[in-house]
Amino acid sequence: MLRSRILSLLPRRRCISYFSNEFNNLANKFPESNPTKNLAIFVDSDHQTDFLDQLVKLRQQKECTAVPLFAGALVKQLLESSASPQEAISILRNPTQYGLFVDNFSGSYLIDYFLHNGHALEAAQVSALLVERGLCNSELLQSLCIQSFYTWVKDYKPEPLTPTEAQDNKVAKPEVEKVRVKFIRNLPEDTKDTEEILLGRALTKCATFKENSNELGQNIALLGFVLSGQLANGTKFLQQHRGVFHKEILQLCQTLVNSLKVNQAEDFLQLLEQTIGSSNENPIDKLLDAQVKQSVKNLEPKLLSEYTETYQEWVKNFDLAVKKQIATRDLYDRVKNIQNTLDQLDAKRQALWFYENKDDIDIQIFKKKIYYPKRWFGKKKKPKAVDTFYVPPNITRSAN
Repeated sequence: MLRSRILSLLPRRRCISYFSNEFNNLANKFPESNPTKNLAIFVDSDHQTDFLDQLVKLRQQKECTAVPLFAGALVKQLLESSASPQEAISILRNPTQYGLFVDNFSGSYLIDYFLHNGHALEAAQVSALLVERGLCNSELLQSLCIQSFYTWVKDYKPEPLTPTEAQDNKVAKPEVEKVRVKFIRNLPEDTKDTEEILLGRALTKCATFKENSNELGQNIALLGFVLSGQLANGTKFLQQHRGVFHKEILQLCQTLVNSLKVNQAEDFLQLLEQTIGSSNENPIDKLLDAQVKQSVKNLEPKLLSEYTETYQEWVKNFDLAVKKQIATRDLYDRVKNIQNTLDQLDAKRQALWFYENKDDIDIQIFKKKIYYPKRWFGKKKKPKAVDTFYVPPNITRSAN
């Protein structure tokens, strides 16, 4: 399937980045045998397909288990092939369909890329993916995730509900569904969790890690409780750590509660008003930014060394898979050419069947030849012996 894509929707990358030039160059590096071109070797296609179509077709073939796909090496091609940042996120959310499993290196690169190109929502979604899959196991990734969550939350504005959505949200009597218990299987869970609730849970989980049990982590965790609608837990958390919250965070929580229209939020809002008076007025943006830069400075060399080793091993495995596929394809092509040659010879032999079997045809005709008596064709047969008693008839003439 061919799909037209507009590759110019992604804005041009700025020079600003939390990581060094070595990190960005390594993220944009491809092996000598370009994997984006060699993917076509594993896909049997009669027409030119784009990168995403090749990934989908590859996952549908038996060769998908023999082809190692490295997200760190293909993330740049993913961004270029996607029509929008949201399409790239949807692809990363479906690894079983496309085969791209985000890792620490590619996750760090994507968060940094989206943050410095004005896509805070996509950066937060990548962070939620890392938290969900348990990949936030380093201070560097945790600080990047917290920074992306806060960057998205501080500019968050809920979208107005359409008339149909507003009508669906009205409380209605539950419909009784009669189902035969005998045939009940794994029924799909009716989850109505919005994007805000999912990101809020991921934010809370990331901010409450043991490594983030500091002042900044506690501030961000409060935002997660508000986003996910867990005001009861947020109230307890606010009472336990009342002296560590910043004024910006508390005011942002008030804005979120009012914009999201959370039910039974009077006690929480009242507690926020009481805490604002004794809150810290230092800007939290600078603290988060400094935390990310310090984490990058300390942990970037380790991340680069781990990625380099994994990358070199992947290049070897990928090249072996490419060579094996080329050898298999060459063998298949040779067998196909031999079969085509045999078919052509058989067609020519069929065209010359008369000349090859001419003697047999003549013998068959001779065997079937029948000789008929001559009298059948109007010729009088001669007598075998002279009749001595033969008396010829008298010939008489008429008187006339």
